[in-house]
Amino acid sequence: MPALKQFNVKPLYQQVADEFIARIVSRQWVPGQIIENESEIARSLGISIGTVRKAFDVLADYAVLERQQGRGTIVADLSSDNMQSRFCNIVDASGERVLFSTEVSDAEVVSATAEVAQALAVGEDAQVLKFRRLRRYEERPVLSETVYMRFDGGKKSSSADKLMALAEAGWSSTGLATRKQELVSSGKASAEDASRLKVTAGTPILLLARTIYSYEGTPLEYRTAACNLGDKLSYAANL
Repeated sequence: MPALKQFNVKPLYQQVADEFIARIVSRQWVPGQIIENESEIARSLGISIGTVRKAFDVLADYAVLERQQGRGTIVADLSSDNMQSRFCNIVDASGERVLFSTEVSDAEVVSATAEVAQALAVGEDAQVLKFRRLRRYEERPVLSETVYMRFDGGKKSSSADKLMALAEAGWSSTGLATRKQELVSSGKASAEDASRLKVTAGTPILLLARTIYSYEGTPLEYRTAACNLGDKLSYAANL
């Protein structure tokens, strides 16, 4: 591991956590990789094992590192269903977060509206990636989402296949997501919502607007969604 930056005002354990996060996001540390033990890292950096352990605790809290008995510390798969669902407030009858099946479609690059630009903290008319996501539970459509992500056209190909690959990877391809902000309201299904959710137009639904933020506080994804919970699911605001 390279030496930590000089004159960094962050606490030392946070600097170590930042270094680990950079390696995970850049895929220098890949999902499933076993990380060297805390003593070896402390020795290589010339810092105390307590500082390294505190940095590991930060990443374990964010669920990007997993401590497994008998194996050590493992890099989590950021694209796994469990990681992708950890910001979900929809639960089943037992109170467990729902794991949806997901269908992504209609990926395209568009100019950000004022609403999208504000949510993603980009300039109005900036280029963003827009796509649709349909989430199902037990084969029933539950969430019809319109999703927006930052897009750097200078670095990423804009071919249809590349855009779909970015859409399917979601925020896990652009940063380490650690928190969300979600607004919930009620409404009635529009004709388009009804078609996607397989309900009658005018059916009462939840309307969700969510922004997911990175470890550094950068907005990674903004989505609006029409949600039909049905009889088996509920929205848990305290998750």
